[in-house]
Amino acid sequence: MKVSDLAGPALDTWVSKALAKPAGTAYSSNWEVGGPVIEKERIHVAPMPGKGWVWCAVVVSETGKGAWQEGRTPLIAAMRALVASRYGTNLPE
Repeated sequence: MKVSDLAGPALDTWVSKALAKPAGTAYSSNWEVGGPVIEKERIHVAPMPGKGWVWCAVVVSETGKGAWQEGRTPLIAAMRALVASRYGTNLPE
């Protein structure tokens, strides 16, 4: 499964795994919980006009950066970027 295909509860489950937290939190749709993750994990999020204003995100750290991920919202893009930074762009089924 590609990280770029994750959405909704499946994406949130992978985010929970990446953060070592219990499943059930809507990280990809609730700014109250997803917003702090963006700050803590140093996720860069920006709209991309050349791609039809899709949102793109990448995790940036002292040791490098993860793979760019896209989403229809900033939270979806950011949470995909977090999962990709921990597990790569292809996940086990």
